[in-house]
Amino acid sequence: MIREIQIQNFKCFVDSPPFTFSKLNLLTGINGRGKSSLLQTLLILSQSSWKNPDLKKLFINDELIQLGNFDDIKNSETSREKNIHFNIKLDPIFFKQAKFEYKENETDSLLADLHELTIIDSKNEEIKYFKTTKEQNDNVLTLSAILQKIHFVSADRLGPVKYVDKTNLPEFVHAGTTGEHCINILNNSDKLPLVNDNLYLGQDAKSVIQQTEEWLNYILEGAKIEIIGKDKQSSVLSLLINSRKNSYSYKPNNVGFGYSYILPLVLTGLIAKPGEIIIVENPEAHLHPRAQSKITEFFAKVASCGVQVFIESHSEHILNGLRVSALNPNIKISYKDISITYFNESFTPMTLTVDEKGKIENWPEGFFDQQEIDLSSIFKFSN
Repeated sequence: MIREIQIQNFKCFVDSPPFTFSKLNLLTGINGRGKSSLLQTLLILSQSSWKNPDLKKLFINDELIQLGNFDDIKNSETSREKNIHFNIKLDPIFFKQAKFEYKENETDSLLADLHELTIIDSKNEEIKYFKTTKEQNDNVLTLSAILQKIHFVSADRLGPVKYVDKTNLPEFVHAGTTGEHCINILNNSDKLPLVNDNLYLGQDAKSVIQQTEEWLNYILEGAKIEIIGKDKQSSVLSLLINSRKNSYSYKPNNVGFGYSYILPLVLTGLIAKPGEIIIVENPEAHLHPRAQSKITEFFAKVASCGVQVFIESHSEHILNGLRVSALNPNIKISYKDISITYFNESFTPMTLTVDEKGKIENWPEGFFDQQEIDLSSIFKFSN
C-alpha cells in the first residue's frame, strides 16, 4: 500500500507537501490544483515499469496516460537543470521507501532518464540503484512489480458501444483506462477467480459476470447483462443490457450512458486482488445522487478486501458516501481507513480529518458549500 508521496519539479509541483494515504482515499477540490498530477505520479511510474522493469526510463506516453513530452511534465517554474523527484513511502513488507530522480533525455523528448533510485529497506538502510549486486536488482524488480499492479479507469470512459473485437485478456487483467477490455473480461469470466466474499451480493454464483450484474442492479436499481457472440465462429462480442424488469434486452445506447460509464468501475473493483491499487476518476459521471452513494459504498467494500482505492471526484455525494461507509457496520472500513485531500485555490492541499462519528472537524471554507450559497441566493432574490 502507498503510504505517502512527495513530489518535486513535476507539473504544477515545485516541492509538494507529503501527501498521506490510507486504504480508501478521496482527492477533491478546485479544478487545476494538482489532483490529477498527483495521481499521474503513480500512473507514469506504473506504465514505465511495464516497459522497463529496471525503471531506467520514464515513459511519458503509454497505455495509462499520455502527457506529451518532457517540457510538459517538467515544472516550468524551476530551472532546466533541476530533476524530477518522486518520493514514495510504502508498507514495509519488502522495503519502506523508494526515491526516484529522473532527468531529461537529451535525444528523446518523450522519455526521461533515471538519474538515481534509492530504496530504503525495512532496516532503514539505503540502497543506491546503480550498484549491481543481485539483491539490489531484485529489490528494483520487486518495486517494479508493485507499481505494475495498478488499475486505472479515467474520466474519459467509453460510452455505449455496439460491439468489440474478441481479444485475449492482457497479462495483468484490467478493464482498461476507458473500459475497453470490459466485454472481453465478462466473456472470459469463467477463467477468473471468484469475487471476494466481502463483495458478494445476491444468492447466485460468485463469478465475475454474475456479481457484475448484481452490483449494476444494486447501484442502478435494475440491470441484467448478456454477452452475444460467445460461439467460436464469431470474431466480435456485443453487450446487451436490460434496465427493466422484463424479458427484453437492449443495446447499451438505448439504456443510458450511466450503465456504460459504471461498468468498468464495477468490473475493476471485482477483479482487483489484495495488494493491488485502483485509481478512478469522476465515478459520479452520468449517475444520479443515490447511485453515486452506492458506487461509493461499493468501493468502500473493495477497500475492505485489501485493495487500495484512490478516487478523484467533485461530488459531495461521493464524500458523504465515504463518511456513511465508515459508520456502516456491514462494511469493514473505519474512519481511520479513510484519507481525504482537499486541493484549494492557493495550491496548498489540506488533509481533512474524519472522526469516529463521520464528522470532518477541519472543514475548510469553500469545501462543498455551494448548496448553502445557492439556497441563500434563492432566499435573497425571492424576497
